[in-house]
Amino acid sequence: MLRQVYILKDEKVMYNKNFGKALLKEDFNKLYHEIVELTEKGTGIELDSYDYIKYKIVLTFDEDLDLMFMFITDINDDLSQTKRELKTLKKEFIDTFGDAIENLDTSLMELLDPIIDSIHRNLKTKISLVGFSGVGKTTTTKLICASEIPSVHIPTITGKISTVKIGKLYFHLWDFAGQEQFSYLWNDFILGSDAVLIITDSTLENVEKSKFFIELIKEYAPHAHTAIIGNKQDLPSALPVEKIEEILSLKTYSMVAINQDNREKMIQIIADILEVSTDTSPLLKPLFERDQLIHQARNCLENGNIAQTADYFEKISDLCLELGDDSLYKEFSEKAKKLKGYLSNQ
Repeated sequence: MLRQVYILKDEKVMYNKNFGKALLKEDFNKLYHEIVELTEKGTGIELDSYDYIKYKIVLTFDEDLDLMFMFITDINDDLSQTKRELKTLKKEFIDTFGDAIENLDTSLMELLDPIIDSIHRNLKTKISLVGFSGVGKTTTTKLICASEIPSVHIPTITGKISTVKIGKLYFHLWDFAGQEQFSYLWNDFILGSDAVLIITDSTLENVEKSKFFIELIKEYAPHAHTAIIGNKQDLPSALPVEKIEEILSLKTYSMVAINQDNREKMIQIIADILEVSTDTSPLLKPLFERDQLIHQARNCLENGNIAQTADYFEKISDLCLELGDDSLYKEFSEKAKKLKGYLSNQ
């Protein structure tokens, strides 16, 4: 996952954007000086990537302009693709600002935001859903994607990859076959995952069997953020999440994936696992603001406060437009107009 973007001239940060939790300021300063020391040793080896704790630092320089361009990603991310996107950023920056670099107004740096957002989309975070057949992987996928929830289990034969937009962040969601006859595919599917969610149906038998996936992750995606989704918690046979967590020794989240009202909860789980918050990634902020406004609007409507509800609906429609959700934008915009029309006729 692309977590941070930096452009520096000497030691001055000209541009910084965060997509998720990564390096604190003091850690970044230490890293920067380590890299500078290595490059000044004159070994003749061009430094273009650097492993630091659990992150991969990918960098490129422009010596004429004394600039350093840097991406901070998860350590298992595809290095070749990351390098290509970093070169794109370098070219766009120099083409746009190269002639004025010495007297550049840093307030103009926001012109880079659309380029950086496009790069983030190209470097989509890979989230894999794993688990045996029938535990609810596809239902969970549809819940995240806000698709129609299937009422009958239809086994996923090979695997499905969906592009998911959460707020303004983009993800690849991998849901692959859980039947054991397709187990020869599991290693390849899990490679390169930024996060792996192990789905269990919360029965003791399935929880015990799911230990297999923990070992698989350790071997093929050792740096992936990993957690358990204890699905089907509405059934009498379901183990409590505390017991599942005790057995599997991994953070466990309660879930009933057939309930569409749990989408917000599922989104929050993903954000939690990937260490993404509104503080570390402003691109998620509009999503959580919208969800909060929807909750407030419902309360106002239940209390008969029509005028305040109409104002909330207008704010929600604006946020939907910002998030690129045209259907919800139209829905809440129409609701606001109807409520305002109702009030004007009173």
